[in-house]
Amino acid sequence: MDLTQIPIFAEMAKRLQWLTARQNVIAENVANANTPGYTASDLKPLDFGKLLSGQQGPLQLAAADPAHLSAPATASGDFQTADGGSPVSLEQQMMLLSQTATDFNFTTALYQKQIALIKAAIGQG
Repeated sequence: MDLTQIPIFAEMAKRLQWLTARQNVIAENVANANTPGYTASDLKPLDFGKLLSGQQGPLQLAAADPAHLSAPATASGDFQTADGGSPVSLEQQMMLLSQTATDFNFTTALYQKQIALIKAAIGQG
């Protein structure tokens, strides 16, 4: 069973990918904190409303049967960055890193709860 075919799992996977990409951007900011002229950047937040309206990129097609149209492949790292325009503040970067870790842990726990619900529903929990 491919869990990405279930919309809630697909959205949680997209959120986890975004959080991972954000952690990488924060790490770049910290690594370049002493680089002259370097400005901090962050990822633009995912907006579910824009995703549904098609403004943030096309939704993936889901094919439940091999005879259906195949879903186009998308890159996992296609998130947009926003230039902060200011020098790197290590305190701010550490707060962003902490928030990102908390969001990642929350989304992972939610993912695990959804798996437990499915297992309970099919009698294997």
